[in-house]
Amino acid sequence: DKQVLIFGATGNMGGAAARELLARGWQVRAVSRNPQSEKAQALAALGAELVRADMDDRGSLDAAFDGMTRVFSVQNWSTSGVDGEIRQGKLVANAARAAGVTHLVYGSAGMGEPNSGISHFDCKVVVEDTMRSLDLPFTIVRPMPFMELMSQKEYYPAMAAWGAMPKVLGWDTPLPWVAVHDIGVAVANIFADPDRWIGREVFLCGDMRSLREARAAFQADTGKKPRGVPLPLALFQRMAGEELVQMWRWLGRDIAERGQDQYMTLLNATREVCPEAHDVAGWLRLQAQRAE
Repeated sequence: DKQVLIFGATGNMGGAAARELLARGWQVRAVSRNPQSEKAQALAALGAELVRADMDDRGSLDAAFDGMTRVFSVQNWSTSGVDGEIRQGKLVANAARAAGVTHLVYGSAGMGEPNSGISHFDCKVVVEDTMRSLDLPFTIVRPMPFMELMSQKEYYPAMAAWGAMPKVLGWDTPLPWVAVHDIGVAVANIFADPDRWIGREVFLCGDMRSLREARAAFQADTGKKPRGVPLPLALFQRMAGEELVQMWRWLGRDIAERGQDQYMTLLNATREVCPEAHDVAGWLRLQAQRAE
C-alpha cells in the first residue's frame, strides 16, 4: 500500500515529493486544477495518476482522497492569498480527517511561531492549529530558503538573490539554504517511516552560507560571477511585492536573535531526515554540470 495523494504537485515542494516518491516505486495521485498543464503531464509521464481537484471545493477534495491514506498538503499564498491559504489548508485537513488519513505531511514555512509579522508564515500556523484540533497524525516540514533562488530563471536571480537580497541581508550574514530536490527526498523518507516522524516538526536546511560565499562557489563552478542587477530596493519591492522583502528582513532578525548555532542545529537535524542533503557548493556544481 505505497500510495500517496499530493497537493501542489506541479509546484516546488509537491513536485519534488512526487518525483522522489515515483522514483522509489510509490503510487502517486497528483492533484492539479489543470491536469493538461505541461508540469502535470510531465508527472503523468513518470507514472503519476492525475486527478482534477480544487482546494476550495470540498466535493472535489473528497473525491481526490478516495482510497488514500497518506497525503502531502501544501498551499500557495501567492496565488490564493493568505485568507485563501487558510481556507484551503483547513478544507484539506478536514477532508483528510473524513477520509481516515493515517499520515499527513504538511509543507509549511518559517519557524512555526504565531505573530511573526510575515502573513504567509502566520497563516500556516493557523492551518497547523486546525490539524492539531482535528487530532490528525501529521508531520510538519519547514524548509529554509531555496538554493534555486540563486540560479533558476523563475526566481529572477539577477534582480533578487544577487541584486536585492544583499541589500537587505548583507553579503556576509550566513543564511540557511535547502535544495528543493532535498525537500522531496525528506518527504519521501518521512512517508517511508511514519512511526518515527508522526508528531514531529522537521526543519530543512542543507547549508549555512553567506551570499558572498555562495557567489564565490557560483564563480568556482561556472567560471563567472552571477549577474546582479542593482535595482533600488523600493523599486524591487514594488515589482516583487512587499512580503518577500519583509520575509528577508525577518530572516536577518531571526538569525541575529537565535544565533547561528541554533540554525546550525537545524542543519544537523536535516541530516537525520535527508542524509545526502546538498550544500551550496555541491548544489551549484550540479547545476553547472547540468547546464553543460
